[in-house]
Order: sequence, then C-alpha cells, then structure tokens
Amino acid sequence: MINYYDKHKFISKKELARLAGVSDRTFCRYIRSRRHILDAMGVLPNARLLPPQAVKYICEDYCIDLPQNLQDKEVMEMSPIYKNLVRELQMTTFFEGHWVRVTEIPFKNP
Repeated sequence: MINYYDKHKFISKKELARLAGVSDRTFCRYIRSRRHILDAMGVLPNARLLPPQAVKYICEDYCIDLPQNLQDKEVMEMSPIYKNLVRELQMTTFFEGHWVRVTEIPFKNP
C-alpha cells in the first residue's frame, strides 16, 4: 500500500509502534538504528511526536500501512496510481471463476 500521509499531522512513536505491531522498546531500538537519518531531518532523540517527513520515511522503511484516518484523502485521490487503480477496478469484475474486463463479459439472453 502506498501511504499518502497527511503532511500536517505529527504522530507519536508509541502510535507508530502500535501500527507496526511491535513493542515500544523494539520500535525505539529501530529508531536508534536510524538516528543519523532522523538527525538530518531535524528530529530530536527525545521527541515524542515525529514530524510528517519522519513519519513518511519510517512508514516506508518499516513497511507500515497507515489507516485511512491518517491519510490525506485529497492527495490520494489526485494520485495517478490511485486513479488508475480505481479505473481498473471499475472496468473489471469477477465472472464465472476469473477476473475479466467489463467489456469482455459475454451477454447471455435469458
């Protein structure tokens, strides 16, 4: 899943650990291993809330899928990837045991 994280929301380390499905201690060890990158972003070691650019990096690096309430819906809906996915889903359907394009479904007279 591609995350379209809201660029105005800060999120806590504890919440990210919960979303990653790991303990707070495990997540803090991971954060320490990325300290040089987070320092370059201006994130202090004792910060409880992480800025959006740090959250985006961590989610991509740790493979965390963010819930919909943390995603920026406007940016997501404008994304070419999202538009193509929606278009493909609108044009395909499950028919007689396999996925087919809507234009390929044979018409059956009753």
